[in-house]
Amino acid sequence: MKAAAKLHAAQRYSLILQALDESGFVTVPEMAEACNVSEMTMRRDLDFLSEKKRLERTHGGASKLDSAGAVIVDLVEPNIAARSVVNSEGKSAIARSAVGLIQPNQTIALDIGTTALCLADLLLDHDVNIYTSSLKIAGVLSGQKPSVFVPGGRIFGSEPSVVGPQAVKGLSDLCFDVVFIGASGITDAGFYDYSLEDTHIKRALIEGSQKVVALIDSTKFNRMSVAKVCALKDVDMLVTDAEPPEQLLETLKAAGVTVQIAA
Repeated sequence: MKAAAKLHAAQRYSLILQALDESGFVTVPEMAEACNVSEMTMRRDLDFLSEKKRLERTHGGASKLDSAGAVIVDLVEPNIAARSVVNSEGKSAIARSAVGLIQPNQTIALDIGTTALCLADLLLDHDVNIYTSSLKIAGVLSGQKPSVFVPGGRIFGSEPSVVGPQAVKGLSDLCFDVVFIGASGITDAGFYDYSLEDTHIKRALIEGSQKVVALIDSTKFNRMSVAKVCALKDVDMLVTDAEPPEQLLETLKAAGVTVQIAA
């Protein structure tokens, strides 16, 4: 619903909070249209309400602020440069912990993402076979000790990665000792990602692996996005940099997921 005239700030704030009460989250474009203001003005409005602790800012919008355990909905994926600086120390710790799970001569699958990229940096002198859809990871490992393979398909995204039916089919025909997957968020309901295309690849890697290890840093707890990757029970181990919130931790344990906290 687009307003006939621009609303005053107080009116916009009221409309934003009303929309959050109704749907749980809003996006910048939809609220800018509803208030008949620019997206820049709407971002300032959301930032102001966030500072006043009336909502939770997310990438591309805002989420209702209910409680410490409230789930935050992310709709827009930040580019890899922006993601790489978020909790970089935690991601490096996760990678150092995860590399200890890899044995010589194993065939492993590496998902896309900044934490998987940290893990790739630690595998340069490992005698393993690595399958990945990430061209950035393949480039890091190219010419090093591991044997590196990428599927055929369409090049997609800012990372970039290989996606599409051809890539899914190629990966579905393979078997891996272990897969290391990433996600944009984790809740009691499972693991989530921004991209439907990359999610199809993640599922193929999961289905073909004897052991599934999720590399998820603590900034992604109780966050969800548009595409559900899998349920908690589909993952064998979560490697993270801090203990998850109590409710999430209990749900992970009930699902049979081993939680490994990186030192």
